[in-house]
Amino acid sequence: MENGTKTCAVCGGEFTPGEERTPYEEAGEWLAAELWNDAGTLCPQCLDNRAKLAMMYVIDR
Repeated sequence: MENGTKTCAVCGGEFTPGEERTPYEEAGEWLAAELWNDAGTLCPQCLDNRAKLAMMYVIDR
């Protein structure tokens, strides 16, 4: 693993934290911090997917 890269906790892919983020990735990072407590461990693609899935399936209780 290259210095500065991490392994995604969901898909196992390598990623470099701090790269440019889309709004979906930013929303996924917020969800990771606030709901699932795994911030900083997911790659941009998994953050993007999490945000899109949350918009469809996570409902307010």
